[in-house]
Amino acid sequence: MSLCAFETVYEEKTSPFCDLFSLEEFQAYEYYWDLLRYHRTGYGNPLGRVQGVGYVNELLARLTGSPVEDRTQTNSTLDSSPVTFPLDRTVYADFSHDIEMVAIYGALGLFPQTSHPNPTKADPQRTWVISRLVPFSGRMVTEKLRCFEAEIPGDFVRILINDAVQPLAFCGLGDGLCELEAFVESQTYARSNGGGDFDKCFQ
Repeated sequence: MSLCAFETVYEEKTSPFCDLFSLEEFQAYEYYWDLLRYHRTGYGNPLGRVQGVGYVNELLARLTGSPVEDRTQTNSTLDSSPVTFPLDRTVYADFSHDIEMVAIYGALGLFPQTSHPNPTKADPQRTWVISRLVPFSGRMVTEKLRCFEAEIPGDFVRILINDAVQPLAFCGLGDGLCELEAFVESQTYARSNGGGDFDKCFQ
């Protein structure tokens, strides 16, 4: 079934492999990936989101212009050098894979889930849909914005997932803007190196 998508993207026209399967089979296949990502590096795995902590701590360093503070999976040699990890750039670009992006979403606290998905039947109202969270060329953009209130400047953070502004309800008014200081404070899971979860990876 993956050949349908991969060949369609490569050839820039619908692959004949797509005709081998029904709509219901594709819906079941989509849900298979929802469950797989949820239980591999998403909220369904106790050690899933800790795999995104290193990236979040590097992100916090870039946003604040401060050294990286992380004792998980980052490379301290590279992160401590202004040559290999500069903190004075306007734009940074990182490249990853969907499975790591899911862990980063979890470490940040994005797309929280109030219950585990049903292992056999998809809820049509579910919010954990991997084809929407990490589609082909999926992307997360974190913006640091300077806004003025009563002519007083303040720094804010905004996160867009595949061009959609995220509410950031964990640190703001839920309108997608969060004061930089409040955003940093909200990232207690990453700043605490996963609250002990990273050590469990070695037990």
